[in-house]
Amino acid sequence: MLPDKKTKTNIGVGLGFILEILGNFLARTSTTGAALGLVLILVGVVLFIWGCMNFAEGKGHSKWLGFLGLLSCIGLIILVFLPDHHKEG
Repeated sequence: MLPDKKTKTNIGVGLGFILEILGNFLARTSTTGAALGLVLILVGVVLFIWGCMNFAEGKGHSKWLGFLGLLSCIGLIILVFLPDHHKEG
């Protein structure tokens, strides 16, 4: 995988996943935090998909495969098992 795409992948997928979990927690625990939770979930999904797009592109595939991130963890698992066309060494 390309090194610059690896960094963007880690940031997008990691931060997106954390924001989705935090937003889900806020949306379920308080009525006042429901709107903020919904916004955090939406931002988290966008970041997660951006990270998945970088992951697919870093492995030498079309960045549009990153929309598998809409399937959340299942989409990420599918991307993990795609062959890496940019293997180092």
